[in-house]
Amino acid sequence: MFDHISQLPDCILFYILTKLSMKDLLKTRILSKRWCNLWALTRDLYFDVFNVFENTEEQLLQKGYLIDIPSRYTSIIERTINLEISLDQFVRRVDQFLMHSPATSIDYFLLNFYLNSQQQSTIDEWISFVIKRGIRRIDLLFDGSPYKLRDRPRKYYKFSFNLFLETNASTLKHLCLESCILSIPPNCNFIPFKNLSFLSLKCVKVDGVFVESLTQLEELHLINCELKSLTLKIVTSSLRRLKFKSCHVRNSWKEVNLTSLDCLKLTSLDYDGHCSAYMNFNTPILKNIQLPVYDSEQHLYAFRLFVSLPKLEILQLDLYSMVPTSLKIIQPLQHLKELDLILLRPFNTPQKLLEFDLSRILTILQASPLLQKLSVMLTYPEIIENQKVARDVEAFSHEEVKVIELSGCVGNWYEIEFAMNIMKYANKLERIVLSPYWRDIVESLEWSSNIAWFQNGRQRISEKFQSEEVVGREKLVLI
Repeated sequence: MFDHISQLPDCILFYILTKLSMKDLLKTRILSKRWCNLWALTRDLYFDVFNVFENTEEQLLQKGYLIDIPSRYTSIIERTINLEISLDQFVRRVDQFLMHSPATSIDYFLLNFYLNSQQQSTIDEWISFVIKRGIRRIDLLFDGSPYKLRDRPRKYYKFSFNLFLETNASTLKHLCLESCILSIPPNCNFIPFKNLSFLSLKCVKVDGVFVESLTQLEELHLINCELKSLTLKIVTSSLRRLKFKSCHVRNSWKEVNLTSLDCLKLTSLDYDGHCSAYMNFNTPILKNIQLPVYDSEQHLYAFRLFVSLPKLEILQLDLYSMVPTSLKIIQPLQHLKELDLILLRPFNTPQKLLEFDLSRILTILQASPLLQKLSVMLTYPEIIENQKVARDVEAFSHEEVKVIELSGCVGNWYEIEFAMNIMKYANKLERIVLSPYWRDIVESLEWSSNIAWFQNGRQRISEKFQSEEVVGREKLVLI
């Protein structure tokens, strides 16, 4: 069979190789000299449980590479990697592949497995191998997602800059590290990283000086990292996108906050720290912001920041439901076109205080004259007993908003009140969508809903709009 396939053009054979796992790709070298030469054209190397062991989760379970264990804290069964069987085999197979690889040039090297300092020297050899071949992208994901290990002590692998003293290491453009230590030698000049444009660090123990020294970066992610200082200042003329979330001081859980951004090209900021009066932003073309607001004081500081940004167009706010969003906004958000509000439940809040005063959101709508889309998500929604009657809202007019989405609905009075007020004052509205689905982590793929919506909440809202003479009720969409 392979004799006939071997007659195909190189481009087709190489396409076939790209569809094979690393385990199967290794086998092709014994077929013929031509297949071995084609193998040398493979420039992207992916090593994870599927590429190294088996192609499907069912096969991994049958071979014992994956196991199901009961969670220590819940009744949920968790699927995790079985290191007793898989660890040594994984390291041996990756080692074997690289040892026999005829590749002279490699673009992408990915390791996604639960590795640590026990494999320090072996991993160093792998990285040295790809550096010598002009590597452009390295992803070292030592958390082993999606099959993580729970409550297992580990010593982190140390990612050493000494590996990059080779001249051609300057080809590196993309670096992603997860669950490791960043080891920076004294007096490091960072010359090998002169072309690095993307850096992502997750659960990494890192020296803050390193971040401030890479002035050519275009995108930077710092997530759950350990830094040396309580505050971080970033000064660069190249950075365009920044994600800074859940970072803390080394050997403590004190939160690290951004205090200064001097980034003339920054267009996108995702930040979950505290807003304060000491924040100093020089970001004249910042268009997209995502951040939380925990209390009234931070609300004030946040909106002072927003109105100082002349190009702000997209804003996502994570608001705690008790934050008084009706605080007066002195200056309008002149360029805002899209607003996403996520209303979160404060910890230890009694059910009777869980009402979401959605009418207060109208204050932000009024302060955003060019807004075209408004999305509001209620998290952990519950039916409120003894529901109140709709309250009067100060009359206003909005001429631009066309789409409004309200998710996390259960059929409460304030949902009806909000929809009615929107229809009354949004003159160009095309549709308002009410949905029961919500999620507490925006990046999560798992959506939740309250059964009350399907039992009678949806019907209650529909009947209310049918009984009231509401102008524009045909624009209401109930999911």
